[in-house]
Amino acid sequence: MSIPKRILGISSFLLMCSMAFTPISATTPKKSKTTGKKKSKTSTSHAPKSVTVVQSAENIDMVTETGETVSLPRFDKVLEDHSYNVSSSEVLLADAGADAAISMEIMKQRMIEQKEMQELSSVLGVSIKNPNNLDLYREAADWLGTRYRRGGMSRAAVDCSGFTNIIYKNVFGQQLDRVSTTIAKNVKESITSKDDLLPGDMVFFSTFKKKYINHVGVYLGDGKFIHASIKKSVIVSSLSEGYYSTVWRKGGRN
Repeated sequence: MSIPKRILGISSFLLMCSMAFTPISATTPKKSKTTGKKKSKTSTSHAPKSVTVVQSAENIDMVTETGETVSLPRFDKVLEDHSYNVSSSEVLLADAGADAAISMEIMKQRMIEQKEMQELSSVLGVSIKNPNNLDLYREAADWLGTRYRRGGMSRAAVDCSGFTNIIYKNVFGQQLDRVSTTIAKNVKESITSKDDLLPGDMVFFSTFKKKYINHVGVYLGDGKFIHASIKKSVIVSSLSEGYYSTVWRKGGRN
C-alpha cells in the first residue's frame, strides 16, 4: 500500500522538529566515571590576620584647582599574621569582652568619684568638679573641727602653720617650713591676685594688725580656704569676708 506524498511530508517535518527540541543531555553521551580514589577533604587552618596601615616611602602628587602641585603621603595596608591558634572571631569576642569589662570598671569608678565629690562639696561648702583634687579635699575634710593650739601639730590640736604642713606632707609629699612667715618667704611662686589661686595653693595673712605675715591656710576653690583658726579651730573661711579680705597679703604655690 502506497503512502500519500502529503502524509509522508508531514511525518518528515514532525521528525525534524522532534530532533531539534531534544535535550542535549539526551543526545550527548555521558563521560565515564573515573575509578580512582576520592580525595579526602583536609581542613586548612589559617592564622588570624590584622590589617596595619603603614606610610609608604612614596608620595602621591596631586594638582590643585589653582594649578599647584601638592605631595600627599601615601599609606599602604599590610596584613600581619598572628602566632596564636584561635579564630579571628574568638579574638574579637575576647577583645570586646575585655573592653566592656574595662569600660564598666571605669564607669563604676567615675560614679564613686562623683558621689564622693558631692559629699565633700557639701561638707566643705565648695563646688568640687575635678576628681584630681580629691586627695586634698579628703584630707581637708578629715581635719575639720580639730582644735587650735599654738605649736600643735597632731590630731589633738594644731596651729595654722602646723596644719598647712600636715596638708602639704600628706597630700603633696612636700615638707614646708614650720613658721608661716618663713613659708611665705620661701614659696616658689607668689600669687598677687585672688583670681589666680588654684586648689592647693597657700594663702597668707597679716592678722592682729601685724606688719608681717603671721597666718597661713590652704585654698580650696570658690574663694574659700581651710585653716586653723584660734577661735574656731580648723574651719573653712572665705577670702571675701570682711576680716580676711582686709588682712590678705598674697598666695603661694610650690
